[in-house]
Amino acid sequence: MENPFEKRATEHLRDDVAFLAVVTPEPVSRFLKPAAEAGYLYDRLVVISGSPGSGKTTLGRLFEYPSLNTLVRLSDNSEFRDLNVSMTGCRAIQGSIPKLLGCRLQLESDYRNFWECPYPEKLKTGMMTSLLQARALLSWLRNLTLAGISLDRVTIVPRKESEAVVDAIGGVQAAEIQSRAREVEAALYGVVGALVPPPIDQIEDDATSAYQPFDVIEAFLIQRESSTPLELRPLVIFDDAHELHRDQYQLLTRWLARRELRISRWMLTRFDVLTPTEALDVASSEPIEQKTYAGITAGRDLVYIVLQSSGASRASQRRSFRKMAKDMANRYLRRMPFFSELGLTNLSSILGSELAPASNSTLKKMKESADKTQDRLKIKRERRGTLETSVDEYLKGVADRRGLTPEFTDVKYAMLNILMHRYAKRTKGPTLFGDDDPDPSRPLKVDASVFDSACLHLLHSVNRPYYFGIDRLCDAGSENAELFLHLTGTLVERSATQVIQGKNAVLSPATQNHLLRERASDIIERWNFPSYMEVRRLLHEIGTLCRDISMEPNAWLAPNAYGVSQEEFESIASSHPRLAFVLQFAVAYNAIHLNPNHSCKGQRWCVIELGGTPSLRYGLTLNRGGFVEGGLAQLTRFLEGAE
Repeated sequence: MENPFEKRATEHLRDDVAFLAVVTPEPVSRFLKPAAEAGYLYDRLVVISGSPGSGKTTLGRLFEYPSLNTLVRLSDNSEFRDLNVSMTGCRAIQGSIPKLLGCRLQLESDYRNFWECPYPEKLKTGMMTSLLQARALLSWLRNLTLAGISLDRVTIVPRKESEAVVDAIGGVQAAEIQSRAREVEAALYGVVGALVPPPIDQIEDDATSAYQPFDVIEAFLIQRESSTPLELRPLVIFDDAHELHRDQYQLLTRWLARRELRISRWMLTRFDVLTPTEALDVASSEPIEQKTYAGITAGRDLVYIVLQSSGASRASQRRSFRKMAKDMANRYLRRMPFFSELGLTNLSSILGSELAPASNSTLKKMKESADKTQDRLKIKRERRGTLETSVDEYLKGVADRRGLTPEFTDVKYAMLNILMHRYAKRTKGPTLFGDDDPDPSRPLKVDASVFDSACLHLLHSVNRPYYFGIDRLCDAGSENAELFLHLTGTLVERSATQVIQGKNAVLSPATQNHLLRERASDIIERWNFPSYMEVRRLLHEIGTLCRDISMEPNAWLAPNAYGVSQEEFESIASSHPRLAFVLQFAVAYNAIHLNPNHSCKGQRWCVIELGGTPSLRYGLTLNRGGFVEGGLAQLTRFLEGAE
């Protein structure tokens, strides 16, 4: 049985209808719609960056003309209505008409090969940009042809001040423009595709002559028989820009950021191509205000859109990802006839949430532990009874809110243990007046943090399931579509196996917990990106430290992050360059997230939060906020740690 969760499904779907059927509109609304409403999504260079699998290519393909044209044709289909609304909100569609002529070019080895040629930098850059422009033009015209539009009905609208150079691109008629673009592409490919680059004096004139269609074209005009001409704004999307040499990437960025360009242009990239300082700034800033390159100002000349959480709105971003992930999973599940025939088209329906009652031996162990804690800490029976009553009331509320009737006895004893240790911490024994049951210095609260800490303690002490249910699965995905799909894929595979074996399709919490932790460890072991060994060592040290603190008897903190003072972190590139380099790739490959300028205890912190896979591996909470305080020197020592 083919499992679409186990591969980049959108990249394997050649048919536009099938592609659109699995695309969820949430990322469009979340990341691109605000930029469109602010007026800068199409009028300046937009750099969309994120870790592998964050959805960059899916977004790029969605804005290509064939996808837009197909979406318009399906506008009356309820399955595509939400996506249509989102694309309309991004001003890519207006009514029943596409407004953009989008194309996507992948910046693979052809373009990097220019950098290896023994030519002056200016010549190499000029040839690369000419090839990009020629291929963009050919792609735009090819997309129109595939949509059934004859090129004799297509002309360009040139910029008013560019009439004198229109002839250099072939004029205004599409057929002549296409012919000229083919000539330029062939000449340039003869240079970059040669086994040995030809001497400069042997390069064809078409490869070095003035050819700047991006400076000329303002729009494409399509003549229609029964209505006014359709004007489309050209959009070129440069995918995989990180494949370029770093210097080449910066030169391309500077060239695309020129204000006189009228075409819309996006670059899709990972953080790899940036310097450590730039990568960490992009990953942790919202919005980015500093100058990135000489003569180019972020915000005015180019805009960064980062496909992951950052800044103060991370809670709402997590809720948004949950919504997107659930919709995406259900769309993928509907593509599997095996489940559709059983009426299982909602991922939540195969993720069981009712825990099996704890075994008698476990309950005996937990009760004995609570009794020993009471004796050791000399806690009076009446005080323990008060704490037990508070725990019972809380657990009843949890069960009522969830509409469940689970056995929480094991959790009750774990919570009671935590509360007795907290009580002991907040008292200093009998008072001067003989009170041998003093009140704590601060009231003891029985809340979700105590419940969650108790569940974590039980995960590590008696292997009670902790990672189960749709919300925790989404949170473990670290707001990365591909990671979420990979984690989900192993659950879907096991559910299908159970059905084949004649069992219920629903996965028990214990099965979910085991599979997710096993898959997370497998993903980490398969990492092979730059500095992955150092990233693993860093995560091991932070993860182990967070786990040890989480398991302290009073559960005073359940961290999954490491905090460095913001002031110290801002100097990381100069004070700890190797650490900055390692963190760059940890961010780029979704192993950590940065939360800068986090206020705590009257200080500003940059919080280095572990991603979903290391949190699963080391048995940490998926809740945000708790972090271990430290410094860059200790993190540098962590790099030398042993797994």
